[in-house]
Amino acid sequence: MTGASAAALVVAALCTVAAGTSANDAPDGRYALWDPDTPLPARADLARPAGATDVVVHRAGADRYGFLHDSAIVAHKGALFAAWYNCPRGEMRGESLIRGRRSRDGGRTWSQVQVIASDERKRGILYVPVALQSWRGRLHAYVTNMKGGPDLVHHCEAFVLDEHTDAWRSRGFIAGPFLPNCSPKRMDDGSFLMAGRMADRPGRKPTIPAVAISRGDKLTEPWDLVRLLPSGRLADGQAIPCPESTAIVEGREITALVRRERGNSLVFLSHDYGRSWSRPREHNFPMAPSKIYAGTLSTRQRYVLCNVPSDVRRDLLVIAVSRPGRKEMSRMWKIRDGRSAALKAGPEWSYPCAAESDGKLHVVYTSEKHHCVLTTIPVKSLAVASQVPEAPVQERRSKE
Repeated sequence: MTGASAAALVVAALCTVAAGTSANDAPDGRYALWDPDTPLPARADLARPAGATDVVVHRAGADRYGFLHDSAIVAHKGALFAAWYNCPRGEMRGESLIRGRRSRDGGRTWSQVQVIASDERKRGILYVPVALQSWRGRLHAYVTNMKGGPDLVHHCEAFVLDEHTDAWRSRGFIAGPFLPNCSPKRMDDGSFLMAGRMADRPGRKPTIPAVAISRGDKLTEPWDLVRLLPSGRLADGQAIPCPESTAIVEGREITALVRRERGNSLVFLSHDYGRSWSRPREHNFPMAPSKIYAGTLSTRQRYVLCNVPSDVRRDLLVIAVSRPGRKEMSRMWKIRDGRSAALKAGPEWSYPCAAESDGKLHVVYTSEKHHCVLTTIPVKSLAVASQVPEAPVQERRSKE
């Protein structure tokens, strides 16, 4: 895939979206998520980040659960915790529960499987998916309750790990029909923002991109839900079937990316800690229809994990980063490209999530909706110069 062909795919797929203005516009008027002065790399030119290592965290079929999807990861008290949702055979068919494993050696080896949330009382609840958070010595898991069928969301429930008994305990519901897609991120006002999607009322499908905002650090008390699309529909009247959302938090400024099926993902901007949002914007970084995960590294670089368009569905998973303090992505590496003989998995790789600790970015994702895979990347391997070096004097004069 060349940069020109990838861009053409996006242009051909554009839908009617309300226009907006931004200081971060590309020359064609779209939001500049990718640096307009940097050509998009071709697939053949993408390298792996230096020093990246891989491991299968959990391989489906090791027990009676053959389906696995939507992994999450968090660093907590020197350990890594990874979790996902499991079903016996197919996606949200029959039982659906949240399980996970932990690593105390940086992700090289993993513990036995532990159940985080399951329908022990046989009430017909599907637990899908999970977002993890470590805050002030406590490990939290936020899990959506579905009832009546797949994707029919009712509540988002908070669980906390009891570290004396090593068991997860429910602390009750924190929001109505909300489905989290990313770990909560702390804002400068002291509250946390968790990107995801919601339904217009309990028992419906979550087709409205939304964020949940905590009331300070009272994480097991009710959170406020804010729609990115107040009407739940785009300007042309269309709903978004699977508006999985992610957010980059920078002070009071929040940048949200929302998956869209018939076209590239969309950008929403907030200037007030996520309490209100701009109209949706097209952007210039081509992405395939799949879940996106974005954040900011300790180096002040933005990063985006996503699938990019290719001939085989979700077979190319990449990470793109910005220069420190900049908004536009300007470098890209591949995390997975086609089938991996070493991992005995692939060629499909999707639904990434990441956590940074000890100078490394730990990225988990799904393979074939069967396996949870981890790639650990040294943060220094993602470094990009803060600015383009100035050409030597003699070279500049020769060009003049």
